[in-house]
Amino acid sequence: MAPGEFEFEHLLSAEEAAAHLRIHTKTLQKFARAGLVPCVRMGKYWRFRLSALDVWVRAQENRCSQPFCVK
Repeated sequence: MAPGEFEFEHLLSAEEAAAHLRIHTKTLQKFARAGLVPCVRMGKYWRFRLSALDVWVRAQENRCSQPFCVK
């Protein structure tokens, strides 16, 4: 690859991305409409970068798994 060139990352369909995340396609589309997950809208279709989804999942990991105190 020549300097300044880059390889375009394949975009996943909602179905492919949902399968990767192991969630329902409709749930992923709901997250996309709400702006909760990184995505690109192309006409009526949502497209997702695998690398962006992986970063997003890592950022979510510690959000819901915080320990809590029982009194």
